[in-house]
Amino acid sequence: MPAIDKPLILSLRMKRQNLTEPDHTPYDDLFRLMSPVPTTYWIEPGSPPSVEYRTAMDDAALNDRRRLERTIIKGRFRGGNVGYIFGDEFSLHRAAYCKEMPRFSETDEIVRDTIRREGGMNIGLIKELTGLLSKQIAASLQKMQKAFLVFEDQVDRENDRAFYLVEDEFRDLEPDSPTRPEAAEELIRRFFHLNVFADQAMIRSLTRFPAALVKGVCCSMVERGVLLSAQVSDGQSGYILAEDISAVQEESPELSDRIFILDLNDYYVKSHESLIKERFSHGDYKTLKYIMYRGEFIGALRGYFRFGPDDLEDVVLDLSEREKIALGPAIIDAIHRVYDPGEHHLKRFDGKAL
Repeated sequence: MPAIDKPLILSLRMKRQNLTEPDHTPYDDLFRLMSPVPTTYWIEPGSPPSVEYRTAMDDAALNDRRRLERTIIKGRFRGGNVGYIFGDEFSLHRAAYCKEMPRFSETDEIVRDTIRREGGMNIGLIKELTGLLSKQIAASLQKMQKAFLVFEDQVDRENDRAFYLVEDEFRDLEPDSPTRPEAAEELIRRFFHLNVFADQAMIRSLTRFPAALVKGVCCSMVERGVLLSAQVSDGQSGYILAEDISAVQEESPELSDRIFILDLNDYYVKSHESLIKERFSHGDYKTLKYIMYRGEFIGALRGYFRFGPDDLEDVVLDLSEREKIALGPAIIDAIHRVYDPGEHHLKRFDGKAL
């Protein structure tokens, strides 16, 4: 197979993720494809999930209602990180992400038995009934969440949320559970639909699946002709869905000149995290956002998150001097659309004081 022109990949990738055409993929379909959907990174605990830039509606308000109705539910996926999925796909994600508990400690037994006996309850009530410390209870509940034994019912933005046993809340889902490789393949197939082209490192970056699982699933998909080995014009090797070969060839590489200031938990960022985390991590500050232009990461906004105005210390760029001059005003303008300049002061740009 000849190398695929990279702009064709980027154009279709951004279109499918609603970054250039907000209505290309209906919101519910996009949410399902991107699930588990996390909250944005720098946000107060208890906030609902949101997919920034990809819809004109207030999806945070929508998802606030949907988790109250349990249309979407909260869990710990992708290495134990919090995310939301549609309730009707609980079995799929449990099969893919369940981390079995090798044994139950005495604390785990007490917490589980208390919930089984008393029903759903918060950490404070478990503490009152058992005499355990809050940190002991929280650690136990987190382990059981990762093992899909406990369900955290986050119905609003309050911290007073209840925990239930999965066996009590999702009894009817057990017969339809796929195997782990089957579940992983479905989620990897969705990953390829949204990213169009990827290698195994990108898959692991987003899914946090073990390398052996990713390798095994990809090899199986290649053997069955679902995936094709491919190379992009910049030399990167990876895979593409067989069904997407014609879509890529027919794609018109129309890439918007819009500058995107992307959250650390953004799907586009997470899919590329293994490639960009070290690339833009130099300096004395933390990465607050990544800067993306025409489908590629060109820099990062560095500083410190605060409960109040954030410290916007510097913009780190991987561009030529000519590109920095040409794109500089647009990058600063894009940052100011995310961070109100009346509240947040950007101190430096490419190391130079502003």
